[in-house]
Amino acid sequence: MTDSSYQKLIRHSLLWTSLSTAAVLSSCTGSNSSSYNSNIVSDVQEFDVAGVHVLMRQSTAAPVVSAVLFIRGGECAAPPDEPISTEYFTMSIVAGSGSQRIGKAHFRRKMLSMGTGISGENGRDYSALSMQCTRENFDTSWAYFTDIMLRPAFDTVEFENAKHNVYLGINSRQSDPDGYSRIEIDSIYYAGHPYGRMMTKPDVDSLSIPLMQKRFRALMVKSRFLLSVVGNISRQELTEKIKASIAGLPEGSYTAVPIGPPAKAFSPGANFPPFDRKLPTDYVVGYYLIPSKGDSDYYPYLRLRNFFGGFVFNHIRVEHNLAYAPNVDDRDGATSVGTITFQTPYVDSAIRLVYADVDFFQEHLINESAIREGVAGWATRNYLNAETSAQQAINLGQADLTTGDWHNAFLSYDKLAGVTPEQLHQAANKYLRNFNWVVVGDTTGIDKALLESR
Repeated sequence: MTDSSYQKLIRHSLLWTSLSTAAVLSSCTGSNSSSYNSNIVSDVQEFDVAGVHVLMRQSTAAPVVSAVLFIRGGECAAPPDEPISTEYFTMSIVAGSGSQRIGKAHFRRKMLSMGTGISGENGRDYSALSMQCTRENFDTSWAYFTDIMLRPAFDTVEFENAKHNVYLGINSRQSDPDGYSRIEIDSIYYAGHPYGRMMTKPDVDSLSIPLMQKRFRALMVKSRFLLSVVGNISRQELTEKIKASIAGLPEGSYTAVPIGPPAKAFSPGANFPPFDRKLPTDYVVGYYLIPSKGDSDYYPYLRLRNFFGGFVFNHIRVEHNLAYAPNVDDRDGATSVGTITFQTPYVDSAIRLVYADVDFFQEHLINESAIREGVAGWATRNYLNAETSAQQAINLGQADLTTGDWHNAFLSYDKLAGVTPEQLHQAANKYLRNFNWVVVGDTTGIDKALLESR
């Protein structure tokens, strides 16, 4: 495309983005967003209770309390000689089985009557046990929540039901091309990396309740803990609750192991995994390395992603109608990736448009006024997503564990609006490269060299 064609494209894209933002959030202002962010940060307290590291934000106006016990390590720290499925089953089953003092049936009836939610989940960088309850039911809910940690039960029916559901998911991978394409790119992009271990049927077959009990004991040590609490509770009350419960757990000696990028992050690639039935379209997923929260390039890349995603959607969907919902997003973690997804029978044409947009941002400077335009609305949508006490508790813990600083939990409006044209241009040249693609479907005739060219 010529420079004049690109100037038309950027004017059209910027107009489309700004009009959409203005129509939805015309009342937003940057100063209000910045003030909201400052209020949250100033309210957060960080302290230790008998070896339990705590992040807390008291909100007396909220009638609820949300608590998340983050457990450092996650699947990345799983012993290589144990099934990778162990932590997934352990966290899920222990949260739904009651405890050794409270039977499962009574536990569930009590949770339902109080409106309390207790759940467990695993992750790549950490796992978590979480609780949400009303202020009036906090004492009882906390007792049930911590009893799970202190006196865990592993219900055999829960275990068998969970295995059945996981088997169904594994067996249905080939029936869902969208999910299959995402599983395949994960296994390819992260091959040989701690993120790359995949759950399989033999892996689940080898799992047992004694193995889960062993894993849970290894997880329940204070050196792994980060407790994040947001809601209507004082520091003194929370301190007393911790001392009377989980403060008595072993200290342990967990030390985090740094997780670097996978080898595939430094070279382009294209893979066409086989699929066992004919599809009417191709499912395309692309990964590329991006900065994580806390990195000096994070805000320039974040602003770049907004522009780049708008361009990709506009050019593939609006102007050329090659795909219904092309999307540019990211997956945050200790190591983060950008993702590009779309479904189309015209893969080469869509890829050329993506790479044309890459060229534009790598070769041109965006006006500073265009960079600032729309930031307030976008930032406010992110703040609205963090309004609930549960989401704030999650954000605080995630940021502390994956970036080393809980302050990174909340978007800085000033940093986002202050991105310069030069910073955005540098981010484009540094991160919009080494794309790794997976295409599922009829890949006959697709130009693999084109996909691997950036």
